[in-house]
Amino acid sequence: MDKRQLIAYLEGMDRSLQDDAALYIYGSAACILLDEPGRTSLDIDVAGPYSVADEGDLRRAAEAVGLPVNPDEDYEGDHIEWIGPLRLCLQPPAGGAETMLWRGRRLRILTGSIADLVTSKLIRYDDIDQSDIRYLLGQRRVRFEDIEDATKRLPAPFRDDALVLQNLENLRTDMQTWGVA
Repeated sequence: MDKRQLIAYLEGMDRSLQDDAALYIYGSAACILLDEPGRTSLDIDVAGPYSVADEGDLRRAAEAVGLPVNPDEDYEGDHIEWIGPLRLCLQPPAGGAETMLWRGRRLRILTGSIADLVTSKLIRYDDIDQSDIRYLLGQRRVRFEDIEDATKRLPAPFRDDALVLQNLENLRTDMQTWGVA
C-alpha cells in the first residue's frame, strides 16, 4: 500500500468503527504517513500495548476494508500486524510526546518521536530500515544521544539485546557518514 491506499483504509475503518480507537503505529506505515517518498508496505504495525481499541470492533472495521489482523504467515496482501508486548521493540510513549499522524471521526493514528521511530528500526537495521532512518533524520534534527537515550527506554529484553546495541553503534557510524551526526 502507498499513502493513498493507507488513507483509504483508515477512512474506511473510521466509518466502520462503533467506538473511538487510538492506534499507536510505527514502522513503514508511520514513515508513509510522514510522507516518505515512494515508501510502500504490506502491513500496518500497531503497538498493541500502547493502543486503545475494542479488539472486536477494530477487527470488524479492519476486515470491512479488506485488512485482516495478524493473518497467517504466508498471507501476502495488505494487513494489520498487532504487535504484542513480547515482540514490541518500541519504547513506551513519553506522555504527551506522541505525534498525531491521522485523525478521523472515531479513529486516531499516533506515533512516537523521530528518536523512538529510529530506535525501533535497530532490531533489524536492514537497507530499508536505513533508508527510513535517513528520511526520518532529514525531517527533524535528532542527535545521536537522543536515539541512544530512546534505546535505553526500550522494553526488556530489547534494551540489552546484543544486535540492537551493535546496530546502535552501526547507526552512530552511519550518521557520521551521512553528515547528520
